[in-house]
Amino acid sequence: MTTLTTPTVAQLAEIARTLSEWQTADWRGFLHPGDLGWHSMVGAEKSAADLRCWTADGSIVAIGMFDGDDLFRMAMDPSALDDDQLARQIEADLTSVRALPPGAVTVEARGALALQARLRAQGWDTGQPWTPLQLDLRAPVPANPRNVALRVEEIGLDEAEEWTAVHWSAFKGTTPSAEERQRLIQRWTTMATGPFAHLAHYLIGYDNIDQPVAVTTVWTAGIGRPGLIEPMGVHRDHHGHGYGTAITLAGAHALQQHGASTAAVVAENSNAGALATYIAAGFTTSEPVADLTRTQV
Repeated sequence: MTTLTTPTVAQLAEIARTLSEWQTADWRGFLHPGDLGWHSMVGAEKSAADLRCWTADGSIVAIGMFDGDDLFRMAMDPSALDDDQLARQIEADLTSVRALPPGAVTVEARGALALQARLRAQGWDTGQPWTPLQLDLRAPVPANPRNVALRVEEIGLDEAEEWTAVHWSAFKGTTPSAEERQRLIQRWTTMATGPFAHLAHYLIGYDNIDQPVAVTTVWTAGIGRPGLIEPMGVHRDHHGHGYGTAITLAGAHALQQHGASTAAVVAENSNAGALATYIAAGFTTSEPVADLTRTQV
């Protein structure tokens, strides 16, 4: 019998270990411990409340995470990806007991073939495609193709303001207000001192006049397993200089130093700039994957 539960804060370490064990060489872009880590800026209690675990015979067989109100991201035990009985149970739990909120929702169940088939049979539509990319770290990390001068440092709590300012600029395209800046620093600090902090390495890239111009965070899943790049961004005033590729390669090198088998990331097919950056850094693409969408009533 499979049971669905919402974990406690005390169970987060077990969930991270389990999810790490599911990261395999044929990674298809599904939920990674680093995704839990990035989400943990909401705090440990909210992180636990946003998770769902399906357990059978005392072992976790599927993990889901609410990433906002309308996106549910999943990973499954690799041995259960084709398990139709488990897929049927998860589909029933997600819809029949109204685990998902009303309105337009998306389920990210990459690689979970039986669950995807079950959801499609119940009328779920195919969403926008995403492309998984990986860089093999068993070989030397490639040299920067444009020989960009970027000094990269792994940073800690003291550099939270610099890191968050570059990240905000990269993804928002604006300068944060004083209030926004303090909120960002607080959330970043919560993440960097939270239950998944030991998995993370935070990097800042400085240009030749020591301006912070690019950032990334990389997340490990253990020796010999794929590590995740989440996120990576370049300050809006410094696009076009190759800093994205350079910071990506620095992140891959950091993962390699901590025993990762590959550096992995997923980019929207519509984000041509991100795809080009990772490909320029030597990443290879896998077959695109699509999430499933539906309007709940």
